[in-house]
This record gives sequence, structure tokens and C-alpha cells, in this order.
Amino acid sequence: MSSAQPRAAPRDVSQVCQHQELLVTPSPHAIKVRYFPPVHKAATSKRKRDENVGAVTEELYPAPLVLPGDELALDPKHPPQSVQSWRKDKDRNPVTRSRNVVYVAPPPEVGPDVDFIGSWVRPTPPRQAWQKASDGHMDSSPVPPDIKDIITYLSAFYHPLSVNNFPSPLVFAPWDDSTNADIKITSSSHDVAQNREPARPFVALRTSTELIRIRTRPSPDSLFPSQLNLDDLLDVAISTLPSDAYCLLLLVSHDLYEDDDDALVCGRAYGGSRVAVVSSARYNPALDDIHGVDRLHAWPASHCRQYVEACCSAASSSSSQQKTKSKPSARGTTFSSPMTLPRSLTSAPTPPSPLHLALGNHLRDPPSAPLLYLIRLALTSAHELGHCFGLEHCVYHACCMQGSASLAEDARQPPYLCPVCEEKVSLATGADRRERLRRIGEVCERWGWGGWGWGGLGGWVEGRLERMGAG
Repeated sequence: MSSAQPRAAPRDVSQVCQHQELLVTPSPHAIKVRYFPPVHKAATSKRKRDENVGAVTEELYPAPLVLPGDELALDPKHPPQSVQSWRKDKDRNPVTRSRNVVYVAPPPEVGPDVDFIGSWVRPTPPRQAWQKASDGHMDSSPVPPDIKDIITYLSAFYHPLSVNNFPSPLVFAPWDDSTNADIKITSSSHDVAQNREPARPFVALRTSTELIRIRTRPSPDSLFPSQLNLDDLLDVAISTLPSDAYCLLLLVSHDLYEDDDDALVCGRAYGGSRVAVVSSARYNPALDDIHGVDRLHAWPASHCRQYVEACCSAASSSSSQQKTKSKPSARGTTFSSPMTLPRSLTSAPTPPSPLHLALGNHLRDPPSAPLLYLIRLALTSAHELGHCFGLEHCVYHACCMQGSASLAEDARQPPYLCPVCEEKVSLATGADRRERLRRIGEVCERWGWGGWGWGGLGGWVEGRLERMGAG
């Protein structure tokens, strides 16, 4: 998740839009920035293309939207990663019999000597922002998701691997250079690489064997009192990686930053080191208006053509000044021909497409703040762990592994893997595609098919399984 500032969507559209037409090709803005989707067939293996699971079409797997300010609009020539290039990546870590568990560490506890850190997890937005967040259906201060629910989703997403709670508690503690010598004191790898004395103040994270210093700073936008340094937290994850772990995800409740130029960052992975850190702080639905998140046009309604065209029109003057090279940057990659007109679906096909079933569930019931909070954190967790499995950011389709430049773009992206990324995960974990989808569907059913987020994903899974002949 990038640290770019959010871009607000046109609010007039969100008040009246009925999502009558769904865009399945990139937006008009994509043409301006010269983004052309790589050909899907060149990205997957012959074995996977020959499977009797139905043809991959834009109706089933729409293209990335590429709205103004989106990751692919800023970097339209980002090189694609085919299944073949993923296989050949020498830095990718294979799952082995002795290293096959995904661990999830809950947010660290706050020790009594640093109880002031506890207040850093509570946002302090203007009063009017809280009032806008509570719209009659949404709690203005939902509790962060339970780690057990995150583990439940990741167990389905990365089936059949075991996903377990990290066994050793992590505890925030004061940082003191005169700490007893019997405890190993570790400075972050960032400071070592920069060969400089770190800025203060800091706190520390106590593991079972050492005390690791964590840099802090005041939040630039003052939405939270202070932020923790992401690189230091990744060092903690590396230091505590269990011997049987394939990878480790550390969840934190605090707001994060990566370097001095960042306003914020929600998550990051060191794929080669098999660790990831994700913060829940900015995914609080009560902060949506501040971050420019249009709930009505969150996925799957993000494919609404009226909404997409309104976003492109609002930024047309600035985007017309953007200049990009037209030559593809990836070697040996086949690109599709330039698009002339975006294509959309004006009515649901028979049988309904997965996208239409997702949209029907999305619109059926009002949203639940706790479940919306949960799916946002769950999807970012799945995304960052994907990097641990060697997956790079996806540029083929709208996909859970797309890069994101803002929280608003996060909300517009789908929760599913495209066929290219799904094959990589299946090869890495040994998963059967149908069984993996069934398990994700069961999770969605557990939290209710109606409403936003889980309902949309449940509808998409139902439609995808029907198209695969496994309904």
C-alpha cells in the first residue's frame, strides 16, 4: 500500500448513481497515460490454459480501472510478472515440508512503562468528520478486527497451508541505551545501512529474546498523535520468524510511516525475508470521508461506468499534461493493441456474471462497519503475504495483487486473485482452485451474504464456481 495522498471522488455521482452500466476495460484515462493490458494468454502456463475451467474474458475478469492518481496511472509501464517469470525467480522462497506454516502475530501489547502509546491508536479527526462517518448505518468508532477472523480468512485464501497465531507475545517497552546487558539490544537495519545515529524519540518492542528499537514521529496530517516506523517493525518480524514458518504477518494498530517523505503507509512486505507488516489504523470506516473513500463505489460498484467517467472528467485538465513513453518497458512481453473505446456491460448476462452477482449483493443491504473494517484489513493482509510467495504487483487484470496509490484506490480494487496470480498461488501452496474458492465462499457465508464487502465477494465466488462447472 502506497503512502500517496488520497484523491476524493466526485460526490455528486455517489448520491444518485444506480450502477446501470459496468466498465470491464480500462478507463478513458488509461488511454491517455498509455496503459495497455498485457495479453493474458502469454502470462499463464499451457497447463492452466488447457484446464476446463472456462475461457478468461473481460466479463469474468475485468481490466484494471486505472483512474487518475491510481498506481497504474502513475506507473503505466510497470513490468508484468508472468507465471513463467515467477517460476524462474531465484529469490522466491519455496514452501517446504519443514517450512510451511503462515503465522499471524496480533498487535503488540502495551507495557505499563509506555502506556502513552495506547493513545496513539485512536484517531483524532475534526468533529465534523466523525459526524459524516456516522450515516445511520455505520458505527463511527468500530473496534479493530479480531485476529481470529483474519486468520480464518487467510486460512481460506492460502488453503491448504496452516495459518496459525504467532505463539510468542510482543510487548512495547521503553527504549533505554543503558538496558541490562543480558538482553540483546538491536538497532534497525535501516540505521545500520545509513551509518547514522537514529532520530529520537523511540520506543522498543520486546520479543522473547531481545529488545528492538522502534522509531516514532508525529503524524504529518495529525489524524493520529504519532506513527511507528515500518522498517523497524519489519526487522522485528525477521528477528522472530519461527523455524517452521513459511512467512510471518505482523498486525499493528498504530499508524505507520516508512521514510521522511511518507505521509503514511498501511503495509509492506519483505518478500525475500518472508515477513510482512500491516496496520489497521487507516482502514477504520469512520475515516472514509477524510481519505476520499466513496463507499457506494467501492468494489464491485467501482466498475460503474458513470462513476469512472466522472472521475476521469474531474481530472482531465491535469492528466492531459502527463507525458509517458509509449514503448513497453518489459522485455519479451506481448501487449494488446491500443483500445479505442472502453467496453461496458449494460445488462446482466445469462447466467449472471460473477461481477453482476457481486454487485447485487453489494447493493442489497446497508454496510456493517465491523465487517467492512474486517474485509479491508483481511484483503491487505492477503496482498502483503502474496509478496512473500513471490508475487509482484499485478498489471493484467483488476486483482487483489494490484498496487495501490491511495486508500480510495484500495477500496476500488477486487478481493479476488486474477487467473495469472491465482495460478502462482496455487503452484506455491498446492491448492486446488475450486476447493480454495469454496472455502472463501464459506467464509463469506459465515459473515453474511448481504451487505458490502463480504457479500460482494461471496457473490463473485458463487458466480465463478458456476462458470467453472462447480456450482
